[in-house]
Amino acid sequence: MHVRLVHAPLAVPGLMHDFRVLLSRRSTRSLDAAEREDLARAQLRATRPIVSGVLLCGAVLMAIIAIFELVDVTPSIGYPVWAQVLAALGVAACAAGVARLVQWQQRLVLVLAGTLLTGVFMSMPLPGATGQLALRTGLFQLLPLALMALMVRPVSLLALALLIVVMAQLRIVLHGAPGTGTALYWLYTLTTIGFGLVLAGYRTDFAVSAWQMRRRLVQQAHTDELTGLLNRNGWSERAVALHAQALSAGRPVAVVVLDIDYFKRINDDHGHDGGDAVLQRLGGIMRARVGTDGCAARIGGEEFAVLLAGDDAVSAQAFAERLRNEFGKAQADLVATLSAGVAHHQAGESLREQMRRADLALYEAKRDGRDRVHVAGVS
Repeated sequence: MHVRLVHAPLAVPGLMHDFRVLLSRRSTRSLDAAEREDLARAQLRATRPIVSGVLLCGAVLMAIIAIFELVDVTPSIGYPVWAQVLAALGVAACAAGVARLVQWQQRLVLVLAGTLLTGVFMSMPLPGATGQLALRTGLFQLLPLALMALMVRPVSLLALALLIVVMAQLRIVLHGAPGTGTALYWLYTLTTIGFGLVLAGYRTDFAVSAWQMRRRLVQQAHTDELTGLLNRNGWSERAVALHAQALSAGRPVAVVVLDIDYFKRINDDHGHDGGDAVLQRLGGIMRARVGTDGCAARIGGEEFAVLLAGDDAVSAQAFAERLRNEFGKAQADLVATLSAGVAHHQAGESLREQMRRADLALYEAKRDGRDRVHVAGVS
């Protein structure tokens, strides 16, 4: 009994996981959880104005039908015009909320509410009124079909599909089976859901392709092709963000600026291929030694920079010494050394100011004979 009580709360999450797996596309299965969440957020940002627009179209359609009924162009299904106008305003308010709210759960509630209002006033007659029910129902079904194609999260698809089924059942309970028969009516309803799922799947595939292409372009724009490190653009974005995060968390931050000594001589003696090999070796060492709390970049021809979040000046100096020693031992057929400058963050100092002090320390290391590490003093 105790075991059952412990595991009972896991039933619903397990069902939701199974539903997500059922609705998952082959295009998303290669993504990890963080990548799928990033993709979902990107899709939600892209589809939010479209979902709002679809709901607004529903509101406009309701208002037009109310006007048609007012001038006796369209037979009524029992609702007074003023009630239809109020319902149209309510759907328009849902559309405005979807456009403004940030939390997707809140937007989902508004989507369901707007769909329900539209369905009731367009396709569910009051007792004794029938009107052009088949035409109205067909016209209404365009709204959930379009919305299902735009739903991003599986729970949203499930909720909208359930709403469509519940409303279809209510029509049968309140007004009986349509003239075409119950089976054909349910086929029509389930076909709407099926087409919505198909369109949602194709939209997901397109979104995955666009998201992956964007990531590749961003990576290319921020990565140095030769060394695999960040380039100057990538450093400007990543290092600034890490620097700010570390300072806000009260963690120490150190910057190391490195330069390959006599690099022009290496190119002259061994050709550009030899120089490229030296750069690649240093890039490989830096990628292996910089953890997740830091970032490394090639910011110039033979100039590199490392940001170390959580390291003070002493540990940053030790890190630079390890890089220098490992780089010197990694060369096979030539002699190549590193000079480095280290700057520990001072109160009120920006990343640019900290890098300027590290640069000055690097110049001192060069001036004192190269192949050494200098730590910037307190200014």
